[in-house]
Amino acid sequence: MNTTTDELKKILAAIKTRNAEEFFARVDLKNLMDIGYDETTDVLANNCAKFHELYPKDLFFQFGARILRFYNEKFRRVHLGLISKIIDAYFDGSYKYAKNFSSTPINFLAAELNNLLAAVHADFGEEKISGDKATLAVKMVGDDSSYGKMIGVLNFVLEFRRRDDEWKIFKIKNVEELVPPILDIAERYWPASWDLGIKI
Repeated sequence: MNTTTDELKKILAAIKTRNAEEFFARVDLKNLMDIGYDETTDVLANNCAKFHELYPKDLFFQFGARILRFYNEKFRRVHLGLISKIIDAYFDGSYKYAKNFSSTPINFLAAELNNLLAAVHADFGEEKISGDKATLAVKMVGDDSSYGKMIGVLNFVLEFRRRDDEWKIFKIKNVEELVPPILDIAERYWPASWDLGIKI
């Protein structure tokens, strides 16, 4: 039986070669996005005042936790739809036709995803198995490029679920730990002007 490390290596190879069939066979993307979205909303809302102090120009944190939760719930389908379209544009290669953000926002962001993926490598850590569940620690390390330096080092703990004799990524276990560094990357990377005009 393959280990979770074996499966993650296959997932990373599928991402690198843009093999959508292999990727979706090994990643429960719906659960990964649904659970990640809800847990991320909780972390953002629970730390709203702190993030407002850190990023005072970001309107997202200006109106408090209750409004943040309301906004994320109201636009949940839009946000997850945007992520799905970016992933699709990466795998189908349409990101290669990106022009600029204002004219081709989905393809542009998929092209940026391609650049980010090319600038990091994975170091595998400890695997823990308990019945049909397992966790795997993975360190994503940026290279010396501008994208790699922006990413730095991100430590993920991935939860896998076993189906038959295969492991499939189900969720990210350490969302609370990951939100602050990823938010900081987003705040440095995402110009406010990009919030305008994305059509889903």
